[in-house]
Amino acid sequence: MTRPDRQAFARRWADAITGTSYVSLERDELVAHLAGLVDHLIAAALAREPDPSAGSRIGAGLVAAHFTTTDTLGKTLALIIDGLPDLLRGASPPIPDTGIGARIARLAGDVAAGYASTLRERSLDEQDEIYRAALRARRQAEQALASSEARFRQVFYSSPVGVAISEPGGEIIQCNRSLEDILDYAPGELVGRDLSELFSPGDRSAMHERFLDLITGRIPRLRGRFPLRRVDGEPVWANLDTSVLPDDQAEPRYVVTMVDDITDLQLLEQRLQHQTLYDLQTGLPNRQFLLTHLETVLARYEPSAIVTLLHLDLDGFSTINDGLGYGAGDELLDVVARRLEGVIADCPGMVARLGADEYAILLEPSPKDSASTPDVPFDPQVLAEMINTELAEPHYIDDMGIALTATIGIAQLPVGKCRPEELMRAAGVTLRRLRNQGSRQWASYDPGTDRAERVELQLAAALPGALENGQLQITYQPVVTLADHHLVAVEAAVSWDHPQLGRLAHERCARAAERTGASHALGRWLLGTAAQQAATWRQQRATVPPVAVNLSPAQAQDPDLVATVTTVLAESGLPPAQLELRVPVAAIRTDTGELAGSSAGESGMQAEDNVRVLRELGIRTGLHDFAGDIGALRCVADLSPLTVRLATLMVAKHGLCPVLSGAAQTSVSLVRAAGANVIACPADSDEQAAYCRSIGANWAVGVLFGAPGSPQSIEALLATQAS
Repeated sequence: MTRPDRQAFARRWADAITGTSYVSLERDELVAHLAGLVDHLIAAALAREPDPSAGSRIGAGLVAAHFTTTDTLGKTLALIIDGLPDLLRGASPPIPDTGIGARIARLAGDVAAGYASTLRERSLDEQDEIYRAALRARRQAEQALASSEARFRQVFYSSPVGVAISEPGGEIIQCNRSLEDILDYAPGELVGRDLSELFSPGDRSAMHERFLDLITGRIPRLRGRFPLRRVDGEPVWANLDTSVLPDDQAEPRYVVTMVDDITDLQLLEQRLQHQTLYDLQTGLPNRQFLLTHLETVLARYEPSAIVTLLHLDLDGFSTINDGLGYGAGDELLDVVARRLEGVIADCPGMVARLGADEYAILLEPSPKDSASTPDVPFDPQVLAEMINTELAEPHYIDDMGIALTATIGIAQLPVGKCRPEELMRAAGVTLRRLRNQGSRQWASYDPGTDRAERVELQLAAALPGALENGQLQITYQPVVTLADHHLVAVEAAVSWDHPQLGRLAHERCARAAERTGASHALGRWLLGTAAQQAATWRQQRATVPPVAVNLSPAQAQDPDLVATVTTVLAESGLPPAQLELRVPVAAIRTDTGELAGSSAGESGMQAEDNVRVLRELGIRTGLHDFAGDIGALRCVADLSPLTVRLATLMVAKHGLCPVLSGAAQTSVSLVRAAGANVIACPADSDEQAAYCRSIGANWAVGVLFGAPGSPQSIEALLATQAS
């Protein structure tokens, strides 16, 4: 985000609060002051860990500029909640939309708390000054009694803070009009009452003890936030500051109690606290509340007790919003919340909304099971069936019955072996694994699968850094004819010498890159490096086979692929015919023949267009990961590729089954009939090479003909073939 963005926000802030308090700052001075607070707002919102003190300092900054009214605070919080999300969307690193609301709600609460705390301290300081003025007035009575009494009366009667003077026994002998207004008493009605009557009956005993401590000198003064009671019984939240005025013998003569009404601030803090912990749409607890509640639950039960957490994602809910409107979507979100609460009505637990169309259900162990007998966990299948049965009951909107289903990840872990974050992550990763498997699915958390998945996620996260730091290499492997082992192409691939996992092959690196969107950068680097190496070989030898690159799905569907390839060719000087690009079948067609991607097939259509344009530019085009299904055969028919690289399983596994071998032979014969060369991989042994020939493949890649290696290994092969 730029400095003008922050300045614009500061000007909006200044416009909002101008006139809410008397401030001596000029317009430019006010904007400059608020711009500094905006920087603190942004820093607090972007902080990795929440820092309540950051918001408190912002609230304190407003009070320091003499903005001291609830109107100022209300307009400030409204601006933060409504305007700060747009400002943060330009932040780096970006914050996901699902995370912005919770951060800003917490920050707004911290700002309000800081504002209230600073304003309270300021009021207490003013109250302290009043007390000191009264004390000085008494000490100086002999010198200027009349003047001091007049000054005290002025402070006493004109102060916006309520003041009551009472006997040590508690009887009120004098109070100002501000106190009567705060508690809604008529003039003079408080005089003669006991000070304890200002508190609710439930607090009177405790307050009596605290006043007794004050009178006897066990505490020097009584300060704090307390609930008082109006004449009609309604509560009033106030900051109290109570002190004793001694007589000449240092014995308590009077008790001065000052009351600052902070009911509006108290209600605002409570409302902001509720918004921080509850979902505004459904009224359910939110993610933050669930985490806090989980800590309490896990501390309550024995280590062997089983706690169950379900993470639900409504299937295809965007269809509701897009088709019927967001009003209908919001109504259904409320319906789902109430139905989920009904499902667990007889169980100890809670329902929470995690954001968008995602919910969580926490089921606690049965109290009787958690301490004396082994805990019997809830049956996951029964839970999933109950939830989907309940959601399947149509809800009618404008005479349309709408039913829903949910995909559910379920984690059941012993209390002694999990923390709140771990339990939520276990349910979440289980749900994410199910999302591509269809609707109305459920699964239980599997630690073994999770460990393997974590390794892959760590690889995906580390790959961009490995690319930048030079940890990745390009390997080159020969493609030969099965008939006479003649070199017809050189495949360029990525490898990674990982410090813990050893050398990782191209396929694993490509999968990791696809997870994070790094496939474009990785693919661009692979293309550029391979093209430059091929150009170097051409300078050394008259005849060099083309260099081949297997594109990732994201690369194949990239609208900028053609521009990237032409740039690479221009930078390297490699002729187009010396480059072969193979597109994965799955990037173009599904197994059943439909275009890949969304319902309209835009991604598959883009990949097809890329292949056609690349071929028109003179670049050799092919397919890889060909498995012989309808979609793969249609790609061959529509695109007339020069080469088709078989999926590894067609060679590694099909040879073990006559039926699969026959299917592979049929598919290969169809591809050869279409004019394409068929590349079989892996051909790592004589037996595999023989099988590749038996199914009709005419080219092969494998260790038998050359392992992936450095450019020098290919140069040696070129020299041998030339001789």
